Amino acid sequence: MYHIHAITPGELSQSQGQVRTKRELSNNISRRVDVKYYLHTRGNEGNPTELEDPDGTPDVSGTPFRSSRQTKFIIHGFQSSGKEQWILNMANALLQAEDVNVFAVDWHKGASPWTLRPYRAATKNCRTVGQTVGKFVHQLGQPANMTHIIGHSLGAHAAGFAGKAAKSRGLTVARISGLDPAGPRFGDVPAEDRLDRGDATFVDVIHTDTAKIGFGKLKPIGHVDFYPNEGWAQPGCGLQLPGCSHRRAHEFYTESINSGCRFLTHRCRDWENFNWKRGQCDSCSLGLSDGACSVMGYPAINYPNSHGSMYLVTNDNPEPHCAHRGRVKREAGSGESTQCVQSLRTDMRQEIWDYMDSITDIQEMGMYSEMDVVVANITADEPNCGPEDTPIIMEYIGDGKYDSIMAWAKDKCPGSMRTSGGASTLPSALLVFALQFTAVVAVFLCFAKVKFPNRCPAGLLALTENK
Repeated sequence: MYHIHAITPGELSQSQGQVRTKRELSNNISRRVDVKYYLHTRGNEGNPTELEDPDGTPDVSGTPFRSSRQTKFIIHGFQSSGKEQWILNMANALLQAEDVNVFAVDWHKGASPWTLRPYRAATKNCRTVGQTVGKFVHQLGQPANMTHIIGHSLGAHAAGFAGKAAKSRGLTVARISGLDPAGPRFGDVPAEDRLDRGDATFVDVIHTDTAKIGFGKLKPIGHVDFYPNEGWAQPGCGLQLPGCSHRRAHEFYTESINSGCRFLTHRCRDWENFNWKRGQCDSCSLGLSDGACSVMGYPAINYPNSHGSMYLVTNDNPEPHCAHRGRVKREAGSGESTQCVQSLRTDMRQEIWDYMDSITDIQEMGMYSEMDVVVANITADEPNCGPEDTPIIMEYIGDGKYDSIMAWAKDKCPGSMRTSGGASTLPSALLVFALQFTAVVAVFLCFAKVKFPNRCPAGLLALTENK
């Protein structure tokens, strides 16, 4: 349904150097898009309350909504709906983390219009959806710091329009999270026509499919923009899986809500700096490992002053995606002890680690069992030395600093230097591990000489070239 309205003189003016043509003005119509909401709370988990929106003002009276709780909105994108499994997963994760109101916004008819150019129509509809949501946010009457809008693809831009609409009514939304905002038809448009950092007090964006033929938007548009794996061609996604990298954004975000594993990120000038010249990246004093500057996903709000473009790598596995694994429980003697298997942090070491993980002869060398001894010793029985300290050990090993390893262990974990039941002592285990690690790294670099041509010792390079 369309409502024609008169064109005002102001609409004929220039906007950021762009002049509206007669054809654009003829399309300046108010579109009605059917919007409904599915309210998820801890009280109705698994059975959301449906709210219709006939006039843009749904009534929350008599529903499980409580104004004393923070409110989250999740907005889907093109050819999707508010009942998608990923939305249910995210809503459940949010409710597990906090007692909140979660509105899943459903605009499936506007997102899948029956026209010759459905995507073009959907991009126009998402503006109306955002304005409708913004009106609802204002109607709820909650303080500004209680509203968080999450949107994927076109839904990310709809979230931006919601922020703009609320702001025009005097309410600045606390946070907007844009999950791979749609790129097509949003490439070079001005801030008023897309998601922008001015739409909320804090805007965090995850870019996962920014290739030229991808669905996402490359340019940074938030207070903080995260580029996992350079922002495109996500691990495990090939050309045979269209939309896979685009979907990774909401998968990363959902995983980040309750996982004990953190998507640590580094602020760098670009991907090349992050990948090859990590020392030139910023080192932030925020208490995060390796001078990381933020954490991608839901915890990003804990670092509101860490702005800019952030980079990281993720696992190749379908899930979990986080490369910094949390604690796992293992059998140890008569009981269980909590131990930490921590990924090496730089991209180079991560690639080596993944490579080693797939080679059975490395396992036959006993490397994994030796590493288990090291981790067991470090984490055994000492309250002042736990799994969170393991990354320091791993960094020293990767840098070949054996003396530093020993000095650190003697000072921080004196109890770990003892032997137990014939197990290797920390010095012997670390020595064996360090030697094996160095050998594997050297061999790997040589066999990967196409990718790392200048990092192979001459003798090993000659051997690999004779293969």
